[in-house]
Amino acid sequence: MCLLLALILPVSAVAHQGLLDVSGLTFGPPTAVVEVETSKLKGEIRRLAWEPDGTTLYLQSVEGKAPDEKPHHYTVEVAGGLLTPVDREPDWAEQYWAVKQDRVAPGIPSLLIAIEQTVENLKTGTGASGVLDRESSPDKVAGGSPSLANLANGTHGDQTANVVRLRLLGEEIAIWINERPVPGTRFTWGPSASGALVYVGAHGELVFFDQKKQQQRVPGVRDAFLPAWSTDGTRLAYVQKAGRKKVVIAWLAVGR
Repeated sequence: MCLLLALILPVSAVAHQGLLDVSGLTFGPPTAVVEVETSKLKGEIRRLAWEPDGTTLYLQSVEGKAPDEKPHHYTVEVAGGLLTPVDREPDWAEQYWAVKQDRVAPGIPSLLIAIEQTVENLKTGTGASGVLDRESSPDKVAGGSPSLANLANGTHGDQTANVVRLRLLGEEIAIWINERPVPGTRFTWGPSASGALVYVGAHGELVFFDQKKQQQRVPGVRDAFLPAWSTDGTRLAYVQKAGRKKVVIAWLAVGR
């Protein structure tokens, strides 16, 4: 679903010092920055980052497979949506990404994401444990094994899959099934010492989560990925599917 440009209502800034209670957050309506045809980005979208002053986003796409991936770099003006190819990843984007996708919460070394790697028998179906509910694309779930035919006819539950889960305080915040994990694509840490993050739900929902295991879902947002919480905590950017061959880069205000 394509987003329409929207005005942001005034929202007070998020406190940047001390632990954050996500149950008290408020959200402005989404603002679309730019709609992009995925064919023009040369590969799979891999990174989204905020410049510290909040005026620019960095977008990265990747062609090929590891270890021979070829990255492509773009900057996006938040006001106006100008998408510009650049020669390399800016230093500020590299620093932002290193923090947002780390296992350790920024400013709280004791708050750590646990990684679980297992081989499991997984079920299809419409329930919470169904594989197709966990992934937006059956092709990604299959990953070459099990087959798409088995996903369709319901025999996938008799087959095994390589599963990687990320958990924070015992709660699952990301899962990969027969895929190479790329942590920052499915969660983003919040401001330093906030003890909070945003993760992507099973259907592309954006879910705020804090150190007390409280959660709050952003209303009306689905099919999102690559959440990017600004360094000052006042905005959340993300990429959203807008049909088979288009995505929208958008953001919304976060306040109290």
